[in-house]
Amino acid sequence: MARWTRIPLLALLTLIRLIVLALQTIALPVLATEWAREAPEFEFLAIPLAVSAVGAGVCVQLALVVTGRLVVFVHSGRIFGRDAVPWVDSLVACAAVATTIVLGTFLALIAVGTGGPPALSILMLTAIVGGTTVTLLLITMRALLRQAVALDAELCEVV
Repeated sequence: MARWTRIPLLALLTLIRLIVLALQTIALPVLATEWAREAPEFEFLAIPLAVSAVGAGVCVQLALVVTGRLVVFVHSGRIFGRDAVPWVDSLVACAAVATTIVLGTFLALIAVGTGGPPALSILMLTAIVGGTTVTLLLITMRALLRQAVALDAELCEVV
């Protein structure tokens, strides 16, 4: 991997992490307060929804850190080593946990009789479908990485 791609990619991953952190610490409390004011009958959901959003955000931040680590593995030529597989496993776990948090929150909103604002429902359904797709894609990529690691080890034995 060329240096001119690695450094900007790592910088952009850091920028995205900072944006997610800002959303978690600044935007989410404001949105939760605003929603509680607009729909006082659902005010009791403001804190659980904010906690769920922060939990999903933490998963996204961890996934970005792991992705940065995998970029370093690619740059150093160690991506087909056995030590890269646990990092990919953790990436799969981050995607699965974040999707599960969003799904659980969506089901909880349905259970209490509200889907929230229509935009929130659409956003959550999009996140559930997108998160499930990403998780399944990462599982497929993990299987390919494991095959590549096995083939690389076999090739090293032959040579």
